[in-house]
Amino acid sequence: MQPAKRLKGPRIHTRFLCIALAALLMGYPISAHAVCCDCGCDVPFSDMADQIDDIFQEETGATDPDNVDGDGNPTGRTPVHWRDEMQRFQLWFVNDYFFNWILPAMARMAEQLSAVGMYQIMTIGSMLDAKHQLETQRVFAALAAEAHKNYQPSDMLCTIGSSMRSLAASERNMEMNMLALGNVSMRRETLNVNMKSAAGPIQDMRSRLEQFRRVYCDPNDDNGGLAPVCAGGANDRKNKDVDFTRTIANPMTLDIDFSNPALTNDEEDVMALSANLFSHEVFRHIDRDVLNASEGNLQRYMDLRAIVAKRSVAEQSFNAITAMKSRGSTDAAQTATIGTNPSYYAQMEILTRKLFQNPDTISGLYETPVNVARRGIAARAFNLMQSQDMYESDLRTEAMLGVLLETELMKEQSAVQRLITPLVEGR
Repeated sequence: MQPAKRLKGPRIHTRFLCIALAALLMGYPISAHAVCCDCGCDVPFSDMADQIDDIFQEETGATDPDNVDGDGNPTGRTPVHWRDEMQRFQLWFVNDYFFNWILPAMARMAEQLSAVGMYQIMTIGSMLDAKHQLETQRVFAALAAEAHKNYQPSDMLCTIGSSMRSLAASERNMEMNMLALGNVSMRRETLNVNMKSAAGPIQDMRSRLEQFRRVYCDPNDDNGGLAPVCAGGANDRKNKDVDFTRTIANPMTLDIDFSNPALTNDEEDVMALSANLFSHEVFRHIDRDVLNASEGNLQRYMDLRAIVAKRSVAEQSFNAITAMKSRGSTDAAQTATIGTNPSYYAQMEILTRKLFQNPDTISGLYETPVNVARRGIAARAFNLMQSQDMYESDLRTEAMLGVLLETELMKEQSAVQRLITPLVEGR
């Protein structure tokens, strides 16, 4: 029999070290659990001692001579001192090395990992906060840029706003002047006191003739025959009392403001033209005794007033056109096209016609969509205002057609009345 070989560290197989380490860490002997190591061992802890003995015998090839049975035969068991050393090593590893060094180190490592993890979470949270902050700032910046883009008016919008700034005030002036013109004409036709026609048609004709000789007479008219009649009329106002085109149609704005007692040239020209167009010859005075003489005279006087009423309807269109060209508000924009204090007609001419004939209107469409939408709304507003003016013109036309129809029906009405009156009186 060969002498038993001593167990030496370098010759111990890896599986033996794995099982021994498992036994030390798990508290040999421990029951009914398997341990797995990288070395491939997988045994119950209750069989750990037998496994150590088998590995010891396999690795050494012999048993320790100090470990024999009563007959002197080797038992193949691990020597007692080996087991004592393993137990002491286990106690040292667990009680001293593990609890004094490994466990505190692992605790500090866990604490450090927790702290590092919290710092990492804080870093991630800071990154998320920064992300949301930057996104919010970007939204505010986008909204601010959109607001600057949407609420920055263009030059064309400023032009539109300046042109219509005093449109409402000019419209009120137009209505006032229209009523004033109608009142002047009505007072002239009814021979009102303090009027040139107060004394009757002869005095009215003399006053107008004197005005013609002084202001509107053209010495070249009638092949120079009017030269002895004219009393030095102004060259720029010749025949304006009969020229509708020069007096009313062509000018964009007339210097007419009947709220001011001072008489202007345009006011005088318009009233002279109106006197020649309507009621060229006014009615004569009717004495009170004549009116009280019979009911027939009263009826004829009422017929005269009916004629004045019909003339006022026809004259209303003339007054409306003239008033639309009367001087506007002082707040109106002054341009080279419409001059100072432009009339309602001049401002509407700019807003509904001249403005869209300007090439800048088309090129100005290459701007922000909001400004283009604003210009569209302004254009619809101009269209609405123009439609209102056209509607009022249609009403005046309808009134004149109604008066014309009434005048034509008066003939038939008189014929029927002449037939019915004898029958009624005979009853």
